[in-house]
Amino acid sequence: MKWNDHMLDGSILLNQKASYLKGNGIAATVYYWGAQSGFVGNKPHKHSFFEICYVLKGTGSYWEQEEHYPLEDGSLFLSRPGHVHHIVTDHGMDLLFMAFDIDAEGCSDECKALFAKLRRARSVFIPNAQELPVIRLWTTLLLMANEMQPLFHDGISGLGLSLITSVERTFADKEPSAAVVSRSSQAASLVYQAKLFIRDNLSQPLRLNDVAEHLHISSRHLSRLFLAELGQSCSVYIRKERIRKAGILLTETDLSIKDISRQTGFDTVHYFTSVFSAEMGMPPAKFKHKFQQLHH
Repeated sequence: MKWNDHMLDGSILLNQKASYLKGNGIAATVYYWGAQSGFVGNKPHKHSFFEICYVLKGTGSYWEQEEHYPLEDGSLFLSRPGHVHHIVTDHGMDLLFMAFDIDAEGCSDECKALFAKLRRARSVFIPNAQELPVIRLWTTLLLMANEMQPLFHDGISGLGLSLITSVERTFADKEPSAAVVSRSSQAASLVYQAKLFIRDNLSQPLRLNDVAEHLHISSRHLSRLFLAELGQSCSVYIRKERIRKAGILLTETDLSIKDISRQTGFDTVHYFTSVFSAEMGMPPAKFKHKFQQLHH
């Protein structure tokens, strides 16, 4: 992936329109979105927030405390609050960067716990990150911001929050027991099973009753579980999952819009286009075209 002036333009627009992001169970302040060609390094310093950086092109070194990491094309690294760090480069580099922190008042207890653990993450550097979801989200967001429309703010906010949660998933310490603990209660376990069933059956006309019958519980009980555990209704979750899968198929396959609408459970291309546009701020064909512009 190479430097694109739209990345800088996108960063400027996101600084104006996406400095505070709020969703179900999570809220975050973005202190700055950045893109710089020919970055020449900086002196040791620290922040009170998280900062992620991605090297589009160039070589150098990232230092955190006494640890040293070699930088090259595709390097992704995370600076944690309170940790002294700096970047060294002899010939400059093209760099994307973004600084954020969660807003505790707008976050669920689970969200606060996850980002508290991220502050103590053992791994802060990932080489060859070009194909990671966090990078695809980030670069797509920068490009899409260039054509922000009146109804596109929710789509930008959703993508921004997806990027931040993707940062957490990318750098969080992987502890096998954590998943077991997080699903220890019966309620959380049922919601987890429901999410798996929905994910694997998105091509079907899923309804609340269908999911409830699969779990052998009442629709009313399942509805309460989704609201309590996820802060949204089951129908909203299903719709967002359909759009999430559609986004993946649009960017990673050559399937037609008709085939994608069918695989994601929409009765007609018209209805699929309408729902996708409402969620993402642009029709699926344009979304695919803009993604290809950035990645080819």
